[in-house]
Amino acid sequence: MMAAVRRRLRWFGFLAAAAWMLLSPAWVQLFGGSSGGVVRAWQMFHLRGAGICSVRFDDRGERIDRYAVLGVDRARAPARFRRIGDEEQARAMGRRLCGARGPGADVRALLRCGERRGLRTILDREENLCAR
Repeated sequence: MMAAVRRRLRWFGFLAAAAWMLLSPAWVQLFGGSSGGVVRAWQMFHLRGAGICSVRFDDRGERIDRYAVLGVDRARAPARFRRIGDEEQARAMGRRLCGARGPGADVRALLRCGERRGLRTILDREENLCAR
């Protein structure tokens, strides 16, 4: 009799812990409930993308493949060519693309860099990088 009671108590304890693990994040994330600090808010990436930038170049709405335009092999491209990390590097690459595209080019850049709160847009295609 006593063993059956202990087994049921353990089973109830297991079910309570499993329910807590499964339902507490849903309470905060899906239903907007307040956890009072008991359950942390879910984050997919915590500071993983901070400092990493994404840049896209286009000429009158047509996306530019900088590797093809400048004749650089993707596998052998130097790190500074592959990873553009700030506005100055993006502008320098834009000037190189302007030279390769020739006169009348209208190269614009969309540069976004990761921060703690998400992506921050630094260049938003408003400026023609070929205009001097």
